[in-house]
Amino acid sequence: MSRKRKKAKKTKRAFVGSSVAPAVSKAEPRQCPWLVTAKTDTAAFRRLYGVARHYAGASDRWCEVQSGELQFHFTGPDVARSFALFCLRKGFDISLRDKRRPGEPENLDPLRNEISRPRDAALMMKSFPEKRTFPMRLELAGNYADDAVDFLHRYRVTFYSQEVDYQGIKSRRAKAYVDLRMALEALLKATLCLRSPYTLAGKPLVDSIRRYSHDIDRLQKAALRGIELNEGRATAIAKCNIAPVDLRYQFDAMNFRVPNDQTYYDTIGSSAWLKTIEEFVQRGLKRLQAALGRRSKIVTGRVAMQEFKRPTDYPSR
Repeated sequence: MSRKRKKAKKTKRAFVGSSVAPAVSKAEPRQCPWLVTAKTDTAAFRRLYGVARHYAGASDRWCEVQSGELQFHFTGPDVARSFALFCLRKGFDISLRDKRRPGEPENLDPLRNEISRPRDAALMMKSFPEKRTFPMRLELAGNYADDAVDFLHRYRVTFYSQEVDYQGIKSRRAKAYVDLRMALEALLKATLCLRSPYTLAGKPLVDSIRRYSHDIDRLQKAALRGIELNEGRATAIAKCNIAPVDLRYQFDAMNFRVPNDQTYYDTIGSSAWLKTIEEFVQRGLKRLQAALGRRSKIVTGRVAMQEFKRPTDYPSR
């Protein structure tokens, strides 16, 4: 072996064994000792993941999917118990434990008692007036929710009535459909109000909602972002843009069926399609009213008078 080759071999050996080789550092373990385990399938993962992220806030958390159960790991006990309380309210079979103390899981009876305990009246009372401009998210959402209830009721009176006569069955279907479509629109706008930023109020809030006009497709994408619809409901809602809102007039309704009736029988002429939209609105209203109910407060006379004096972009109210 020549001197040159011996030198190269020696250099290579020195490099492999030298201290300049990059050291492999171990990552610090994540400190999430509180574990909430929910015995459910993966269908609930998307919903519970979002709730866990909400409760955790800036603190660390992680989750994993196991066979027949979902595991959520949190940094602190307060966050874990809040999440566990939510799961119990929604009927999930859960357990809560501190991974640093192996053995029996935490007793969930105090959380179950909290669910059944009546709410403290003091928590349900508004003790100070709002300073934000009228209308706020909850006020506008409440108005749209009332509209949705009225439109749905009017649709049912029109569509299912055996006593009220119309010029023809197609005329009745078209006029009833307009009310059902407006019920869906009002439902989506109310939901969009609730999901708007907390600080958005007054004319900017109203303008942001009105910009959607009657575009059901845009409304649905904005109001139901992150909410997964089954294929049947998603398809049914998408067809609402095929049948526009101005079909309340006989002339427009007749033109909608020209040059053929296929579009009509895919939408207004389909009882199954109308039933799908009706059931979606009914279920959505139930959830919306429950969400609004959780935010309702008792207002004293003093606070109510101050509420009437708060800033407004609509002084004629």
